[in-house]
Amino acid sequence: MIDHVTQIKIQAFLDGELAGSEAREVASLIARDRDAAALHTELKNTRRALAGAEQGIVLPETREFYWSKIRRDIERLEPARTVYAEPSIWQLINRLLKPVAAVAAVVVLGTFLFHQMDRLNGGSDVLVAAADMDAITFRDDTDGTTYVWFADATQNDVANFDDDTTLE
Repeated sequence: MIDHVTQIKIQAFLDGELAGSEAREVASLIARDRDAAALHTELKNTRRALAGAEQGIVLPETREFYWSKIRRDIERLEPARTVYAEPSIWQLINRLLKPVAAVAAVVVLGTFLFHQMDRLNGGSDVLVAAADMDAITFRDDTDGTTYVWFADATQNDVANFDDDTTLE
């Protein structure tokens, strides 16, 4: 049995790729070893069989022109790459304003619905009054009316009383 390195050397000898001393050594091996001689004969027969099967292909144009045509056809069939331009300042503002407007719409709608639910539940009367204030506010949510009464502290005895003053 011949090892792989020796098989490669016999193939190189057949192809004429070995230098003088190495070529003589392989020729001597083929002459004295039956396995080496059988491999050499098989490789020669294979080479003769393949030599008649190959046909030379002649191109009507040069090799570079032929491959450039193939490259152009491939590039033509590939989809064009889209190059995106940088967005303008107005496009960036528009991208920001849409979400802000959506949030504002949700807040307004939520506030409106909250007040409508309060109104449907009967509403509440609000009375705000304090001794140090010059106005009293009354809100009736059932009909949506607000009343404000302003007191003139300089004209009204009720607004200008001391602790030891009695009303008559």
